[in-house]
Amino acid sequence: MILQRVNRDDPEKIFIVVKNSYSTASLTNGQAVCWDWTNDADGVSVSIPTATENVCGGTDFAGVVAETIAHNDYGLVQVYGYHSAAKVRSLSGSGHVYHESRQAVVAGSRLVAGVTAAFVLEAVTVAETAQVLDPAGFSFAACSTFTSAATAVFIKAL
Repeated sequence: MILQRVNRDDPEKIFIVVKNSYSTASLTNGQAVCWDWTNDADGVSVSIPTATENVCGGTDFAGVVAETIAHNDYGLVQVYGYHSAAKVRSLSGSGHVYHESRQAVVAGSRLVAGVTAAFVLEAVTVAETAQVLDPAGFSFAACSTFTSAATAVFIKAL
């Protein structure tokens, strides 16, 4: 675990070292990843978030990738603090409403990972009743597009 030193110009952050076990592709800065509990299950491997409608409800969220990590290589994932360019998308525009709990991303939106099996964070309403979704953090800015956009977020994966 890497703890950033106190710095008045850069918000505090916490990073962990992980292994990229996702297929054959590299992970890139800003992608949300989950613990790989289906293939490696070793406590260090991460992969693409799995759809929470059928599995963990977001409890498997590991963090946001902080640097490019090649397949089967090790790198840093941010687990706490401000990230200026996390991949975020809205599930409410252009007919992309998958569930009554999905909403557009606005400043302050509660974010979860793995709602639709993509390397992104997505917003859900606080009044989710169909399942319990663990928040991965919250958004500092709006995101109105279904294709992911680099968005400022605060990560809470500890």
